[in-house]
Amino acid sequence: MSQILRLGKGFSAQVIYMIVLPLFFFAFTMLYDPFHIQEYYSFGSFISAFHIVMLSCILLVWLILSRTVFYFLNKELTLHWWQYALWCFGEVLIAPSFMALYTCLFRHEGNNYFGILATCFVFSGMSLVFPYVFLIMQQIIYNRNEDLRNKDLLPDKNLVRFLDEHMRLKLSIAPSSVLYVKSEFNYLKIYYLSGTHVKEYTLRNSMKSLGESVPPQVLVRCQRSYFVNPAHVKVLWKDKEGFIYADLDVADQPSIPVSKPYYDTLSALL
Repeated sequence: MSQILRLGKGFSAQVIYMIVLPLFFFAFTMLYDPFHIQEYYSFGSFISAFHIVMLSCILLVWLILSRTVFYFLNKELTLHWWQYALWCFGEVLIAPSFMALYTCLFRHEGNNYFGILATCFVFSGMSLVFPYVFLIMQQIIYNRNEDLRNKDLLPDKNLVRFLDEHMRLKLSIAPSSVLYVKSEFNYLKIYYLSGTHVKEYTLRNSMKSLGESVPPQVLVRCQRSYFVNPAHVKVLWKDKEGFIYADLDVADQPSIPVSKPYYDTLSALL
């Protein structure tokens, strides 16, 4: 549960939850009538199917709101599985509060909101646990299969693995070949040695995510937009304005800027 969440960062990954959960709730309650929900909603001038459709629509609207917010959080932050589990629990916990408001309105029992809330929580919570578990297990299985495929591609465990924003393996090279990494907007440019030539690889990911996935002895943060391999730093120097730079031991490479907060950490590794 403390592992980094590996859930698709695209919006389509959230649309699956928006669609599957309300459809499952409607189909499950109509086919199996759990906890006699159809009898409970047989009141007023509408049949129980109408009320269950309305509850499904309420769940749909709530999930659209919740999953849209989660999409932006997952896109910008590095989340863990335990945080995602709390988010899903919150969705199951809050959805019945809207269902209870609807139920109170039609049953004309506004003074019994919390009693109806408990009933709605049983109806929705116990019904939704199945699709939540299924979707989460499906994602875990997908991640494990991907890990197995990556292991087949990486017989050498000493290689440095560069992953994209979806935690998919995109580049693996020897630690001694990595020179530095530069950030440009939402992309990372990885500079590395291939024989005697310097090559560049562009990867969509964040500097924060890179710092968490690459061993610190291979790449060290030296500036807001730069990571550098200390094994290739030949010298640190300061210009007339007091700005610090790192020169690499590879010809024709630019000097890498070094911010003062990172200077001590980098210099201690040289």
